[in-house]
Amino acid sequence: MTAIPVLMYHHVNDSGSFITVDVARFEQQMRLLQRMGYRTLHTADLLEVAVGGVAPQRCVMITFDDGWLDNYVYAYPILKKYGHKAVIFVVTSWITEQGLRPRMDEGFTTPLPSHKECVRMVEEGNGAQCVLSWQELGKMERSGIIDVQSHTHTHVRFDQRYEDNADRLAHLHSDLQRSRGLIRERLDKESHGLCWPWGVYDEGWIATATQAGFKALFTTRTGTNTPQDGLLEIKRIVIGNVGEFALKICCYVFKHVYCPLSVSDFIDTIYPPNVSSASLTTGSAMASAFKSLAGGEF
Repeated sequence: MTAIPVLMYHHVNDSGSFITVDVARFEQQMRLLQRMGYRTLHTADLLEVAVGGVAPQRCVMITFDDGWLDNYVYAYPILKKYGHKAVIFVVTSWITEQGLRPRMDEGFTTPLPSHKECVRMVEEGNGAQCVLSWQELGKMERSGIIDVQSHTHTHVRFDQRYEDNADRLAHLHSDLQRSRGLIRERLDKESHGLCWPWGVYDEGWIATATQAGFKALFTTRTGTNTPQDGLLEIKRIVIGNVGEFALKICCYVFKHVYCPLSVSDFIDTIYPPNVSSASLTTGSAMASAFKSLAGGEF
């Protein structure tokens, strides 16, 4: 039984800022997943595996946090190009009525703001210039490429509010219900996936989320997941603007492969026949091979 890596992204643009992947590098990463034969999953696929379904031998989940406009402008066309699916966890109070804006495959050329600028704009009530609209979310959801799920309604730190725990949990429950309700109303779907803002949660929060109707809870804890792990504390792998993308995925997967694979056997499962496992005995050689598969730096 192979592990299921869940990749965590925020932004895809060329601002060169915090928690942002360059457009060209994101395309190389998606190309690499395609060439390695990975199948991408939605939340419903994960739920199916959890109740006894069989996970594909090579599968991965691609997730984006917050609901930034660049997910539509840049990431969505690239995902479509390489036949991948992804999940976008949206903060429903941030989503706008801006309509559909042009994407990179439609001639979009205006630079998008950095993460720091996006946060400032949202805090100042001007998030329409950097956050997704309901129309854009609807278009992506209907395409079958994007699976919209919840990142709560307000993205607040509930652990820093309300001295009484019962009061805190009541406000959290209300927030989660509001988020699910908006997704149901605007996208005509039931949201069963929740990503915790800031990665903050505890057992009481998990119970509150399940009571609100969520079945798959995503964290910022590092690692991959097997069907035996359950869906209430799903681990993810942070993907930034770094060059270890393929090695990160494969190291995490290999670490959790529940079958007697030697390193050479494992390499043989992810490379085409013309790549010799004997030539990949060093990290630099493996990196070079991954680079070749990706068609450039990754």
